[in-house]
Amino acid sequence: MFYEKKENGINYDRNQLEMVTLDDLVPQDHLLRKIDQAINLNFIHDLTRDLYSNTGRRCIDTVVLFKIVLLNFIYGNNSIRKTCEEAKVNMAYRWYLGLGITAPIPNYSTFSQNYIRKFGSSDVFEKIFNEILTRLISHNFVDTSILFVDGTHIKANANKHKRTKVLIKETTTKYQKQLLEEINEFREINGRDKYPSDDDDYGDGSFTINEQTGEVETKQDNNVNEKTISTVDPESGMFVKGEHERQFAYVDQVCCDKHGWILSFDVNPGNVHDSKAFLPFFENKLLKFKPNIVCADAGYANCLIAHFVQSHNCNLLVPYVRPKGKESEFGKHKFDYYFEIDQYMCPNHKMLVPWNISKTGNIEYKIHKSDCRECTFRNKCIKDYSFKTITRHLYDDCMLIAKNFRLSEQGKQIYSLRKQTIERVFAEGKERHGLRYTRFKSLKKNFNIRALLYACLNIKKLALLLYNKANKYKSTNYGI
Repeated sequence: MFYEKKENGINYDRNQLEMVTLDDLVPQDHLLRKIDQAINLNFIHDLTRDLYSNTGRRCIDTVVLFKIVLLNFIYGNNSIRKTCEEAKVNMAYRWYLGLGITAPIPNYSTFSQNYIRKFGSSDVFEKIFNEILTRLISHNFVDTSILFVDGTHIKANANKHKRTKVLIKETTTKYQKQLLEEINEFREINGRDKYPSDDDDYGDGSFTINEQTGEVETKQDNNVNEKTISTVDPESGMFVKGEHERQFAYVDQVCCDKHGWILSFDVNPGNVHDSKAFLPFFENKLLKFKPNIVCADAGYANCLIAHFVQSHNCNLLVPYVRPKGKESEFGKHKFDYYFEIDQYMCPNHKMLVPWNISKTGNIEYKIHKSDCRECTFRNKCIKDYSFKTITRHLYDDCMLIAKNFRLSEQGKQIYSLRKQTIERVFAEGKERHGLRYTRFKSLKKNFNIRALLYACLNIKKLALLLYNKANKYKSTNYGI
C-alpha cells in the first residue's frame, strides 16, 4: 500500500524514482533548443585540433568549453563561475552542453587555463565569428550593399584612481601621410615650400626632466602629448563624454547590415575617437564586403573619411553637423564658391583667392586689403581685422557629395534605419548580454571575448528567425 508523505500538510516526493530522460525536462520552445537547431558548433573541433596534442590524457571537449562561454553571454551572466554553478542544477544548460543529469560540470577555471595555454595566443575566437558569418552569407541572410557603422564605449576593468601621466609621441598614420602628399602638391603648384614629414620635422621625440623644477622639457617636439593611462590596464583609454565622469574604457567599432547581422568589429582604447578608428577599420575589414553605402553618425562626418570612402566607389551617409560657434551674418555660407577658378566671391562682388594651406588640409582664401578698406560691409564682416579670410578643406568637395546624398530621398530613407540596426545591436548587447562593461584586461583579450559575444548575438538572432519560420510553415527541418 502507498502512503503519502506529508510535511506541514504539503506532499513532498523528493525521493520518488521516476523514469525520465534529459530531453523530456527541456521545453520544446526553449531558447537553447532553438539555438541548437539553428547552428551546429562542431566545426570548433576543426578550428582547435592543432592546439592539442595527440598524447596524454583525454581533454574536455572544446565544443563544451566554448558553449559554456556562449551560455555566459546568452543569459548575461557576469562570470563563467556563475554559469558553471547554474549548469549543475539547470537541465536546459546540461541538455545544450550534451552532459547527462549526473555528469560532472567542468570547473570554471578549465576555460581560463585553456585560454592561457592554448586559445589566447591563437585566432580561434575570430575564426568562430567568421565561420558563423560565412554560413549566414552562404544562406543569403546577409545584405552587404549597405553597411551601418558606429562605435560604443565599454567600461574597462580598471580603477579610475589608479592612473599615471606619461608622454607619448603621436605616430603619423598612412592616411595622414597621403593627405600630406596632396597638400605638398598644392603648395608646390602655388609656389610655396613643402611641409616636411613628421619624421623630419619632429625628430626622435626624446625629452628630459629638469632636476630643479621637475618639469618635462621636450626637444622641440610638438608631436608629443601628455596622456593619462591606467596602471591596472594600460591598454585601455581615459574616456570623458559630456558631463559623465572620467573612466577607463574600450571602444568597439561595429558594423552591421540593414537586417541587423553583425558583419565585423574591432576594439580600440577608449580615448581613440571614432573618426580616427574608422579608416583602418574600413580598409582592413569592411572593404571585402564591397559595400555601396556606408551609414554612420555625426562622429564620422569629416572630409578625410568622406574622401577615403568615396575613393573606393562607395557613398558616405552622415547627418548634418551644425557649425560650432555663433553664425555670422557674413559667414562662409554668404560667399559664392567658383569651382573652375577655385575662388570665392564676397557679397560685395570681390574675389578671395587661395593664399595658403595648413598641414591639416585647410586652404586659406584671402581678399586684398584694399578691397576691404572701403567696403560698406566692413564693420559687419571683419570688424577689427584688416581683411577677410575664410577656409575650405582640400577634400571639401567630398563632403558636398555626402551632403547631397544625405538630402536625397534614398539617403533619408536609409539613415532612418540606423535606430533599428546598429543602435539596436548595442542596446541588445548592453541590456541583455553584458556588453556594458568588461572583466578582461588588454586589447587582445577583449577582442577575443568580444568575438564570441558578437557571434552569440548573431546565433541568437538566427535561432529566433529560423524558429519563427519553422512554426509559420509547420516544419522542423531547419538549421545551418
